[in-house]
Amino acid sequence: MAMNSRIIFPLRRLAHLDRESFQDYWLNQHASLVKKHARTLGIIRYQQVHTLQDTRPTKVDSFDGVAEIWADPNVAEGTPSEQRDAGIALFEDERTFIDLARSPIWVAEEDVLLDGPREGVRITALLKRKPGTTRQQFRAHWHDIHGPWALRHPEVWGFTHYVQNHAPLDAESNPLAAMRDAPEPFDGVSEIYRRASTAPQEVVDRMRAEILEDEHNFLDVDHSPVFTGSVHVIIPG
Repeated sequence: MAMNSRIIFPLRRLAHLDRESFQDYWLNQHASLVKKHARTLGIIRYQQVHTLQDTRPTKVDSFDGVAEIWADPNVAEGTPSEQRDAGIALFEDERTFIDLARSPIWVAEEDVLLDGPREGVRITALLKRKPGTTRQQFRAHWHDIHGPWALRHPEVWGFTHYVQNHAPLDAESNPLAAMRDAPEPFDGVSEIYRRASTAPQEVVDRMRAEILEDEHNFLDVDHSPVFTGSVHVIIPG
């Protein structure tokens, strides 16, 4: 896996933890374990996105954060045995605070549509395709129509950085998911940073209605949560 793809791991906490204690353990304990095994596994970048607030009500239970890992097997220093042991060590620690059966994991293909400043909180959208829509159809509409439409109106949406992460056609077969008995992946993940709109409110309202209408052409909106989060870069790329 190269830098144009990343492991995406939206996380839900175990029932006995509140969000604050979950995020504290994840940042101050688990992150150190990932750093310890990074060179063995070829991890070249690792960040945690800690959920702050859900911004769109859906039928999906909230996620407490998203782990994102970039790895390159060409720079991994561990033997196959050492890599297996490192993977098991991370997995065993995950089981102490993550509800793995409710936390999907897959490798996504990055598509950077706007590479600009990443300031303030990050907006993350976990996207599920509309029933009856293939993953290829979803990807084409999102990439070729929906994303570019939003970028053509910076005065309205204020995007400064925008990445689409596309699930591959065989995302369900990922061994990371099988090991964790994870649920099915999302079809796409948006990474967005934005500044305040400078357009008149009536223009914002009109275009918001238009973009929400377009979402129904390719998205299962009720199962596509959107939330803001704080980004903690543990291993800079």
